[in-house]
Amino acid sequence: MTAGESELTAAFRAKANFMKTWKPASTPSNRDRLELYALHKVAVSGDAPSSLPSSVNAAERAKYQAWRSKSGISQEEAMKLYLQEADRQLRVYGSTNGITSATSSRTGSAPQTPQTTPNTANGSSSGAGSQAANTPRGLAAIPLLCAAAAESRPAYLRRLSQTPLEAGWWQRQEPLCSSPGTIGAIPENILLMVARFVEHVSLTTPGNLAASFFWPFHNTLLGLWMMIILYITVMKSMLAIVAILVWGTRRTGISLTREWDDTVPLVGQSISAMVERHQALTSRLIGLIMLPLPTIVNFYKSSIPNMTVSSSLFVVTMVATWWYWFIISPILMSCILWTALASGACFALIEFAGV
Repeated sequence: MTAGESELTAAFRAKANFMKTWKPASTPSNRDRLELYALHKVAVSGDAPSSLPSSVNAAERAKYQAWRSKSGISQEEAMKLYLQEADRQLRVYGSTNGITSATSSRTGSAPQTPQTTPNTANGSSSGAGSQAANTPRGLAAIPLLCAAAAESRPAYLRRLSQTPLEAGWWQRQEPLCSSPGTIGAIPENILLMVARFVEHVSLTTPGNLAASFFWPFHNTLLGLWMMIILYITVMKSMLAIVAILVWGTRRTGISLTREWDDTVPLVGQSISAMVERHQALTSRLIGLIMLPLPTIVNFYKSSIPNMTVSSSLFVVTMVATWWYWFIISPILMSCILWTALASGACFALIEFAGV
């Protein structure tokens, strides 16, 4: 065992032990519980068995299906994904004992994520009111999406070959920035619909030809999902800032400190993390497209200490540069999508040739 593997194993065990005693401020969804369970099972026991006894109950079968959906992931990769998913859930659901991902063990090889800490004024934790609990769910999921976009073609093909049609990864996803069925969820729903169709074709087509063709497109869709999350989060924060400036915090019930000092910087940190060298090409390209945003945020926060003035100028600048965000960026994204399809044709030819 190498030093890096030993450090990863130690971090995984420490995080798993903590999650056993974790008391979330709000109840995690069943999907999130199963995600954590499945990654832990793969990290500890490897791939799921090929079948289950017919006598198992519905709960055990759901656990088995979640475990089976992670087949093909190495135990080391499962440990990394477990650490990321545990940190995401700690940020999303908070902790009644005031411990968040900021105090957890991490490995140098795991993608870096925005760090948040709870409000511990007067020695008490506010639980659901903490910054960790208030982190937008979409932003908290970006590190996991970055890790998914880094999946190699052999690992992707192996995973699909072992995944039942009803347990497809995209089939189990849902909008992260808005409640399903609402207007705000439309962009994510459209993306998920396209991704599910691609996954369905890949799973139902015999052999690996279709899967090889769609592998770059699958990774690019993950990048597009991250881009949509960033766009929606920024738009919501901008609207909240405008509402606060016009109506005031008391009438709107929204805190300018939360939007300008917490949420908007987290967007910038997420983008900066996406362009780091260890990230996959797709994540880095999307991060480069969005890179002007953290530059704008950092400039106003460092040069103008007054929160009202700096946040107002941020909104004005974003509105003035609308052409970049709604014309240039979509054009660049469409170029990446077409490039992914073109490169997919090359991978399909490689698969056909048996190279």
